[in-house]
Amino acid sequence: MKFNWFLFLPMVISILYSCSTEPEYNYIEYKIKVDSLVYPNAIVFGDTLLLKFYGFVGPDGCHTISRFEEIKKPEEVEIVVWGKKPDFSTVCAAVIVEMRGTPHKVVPEQRGLFLIKVKQPDDSFLIDSVFVQ
Repeated sequence: MKFNWFLFLPMVISILYSCSTEPEYNYIEYKIKVDSLVYPNAIVFGDTLLLKFYGFVGPDGCHTISRFEEIKKPEEVEIVVWGKKPDFSTVCAAVIVEMRGTPHKVVPEQRGLFLIKVKQPDDSFLIDSVFVQ
């Protein structure tokens, strides 16, 4: 029986590419406490509302902003800012990480008073509003 290289070679290549030499890291997500928001007093209906977030992310360079979770209704938006840190021991840069105007965009769906509710780690809310003309 003759050995078929045309079948064997693609199998070897696919096995090599499917095996990763990079270690897989797990991260712990946590809610970031937002100290304040900066945004315009009013916007025109149809425009994008640019929110700038300020607050403490973490005590070292391993803490980062992970994502913004948004629950939107026509008259309001509820936002949770998530951070992440490694769940393993590693050497991290000795630097305090903060949100210094980290941007997030929202498009209000109706005119009038639009509520901005930022959910905090203790499940309380930082609540503010903007007028949509």
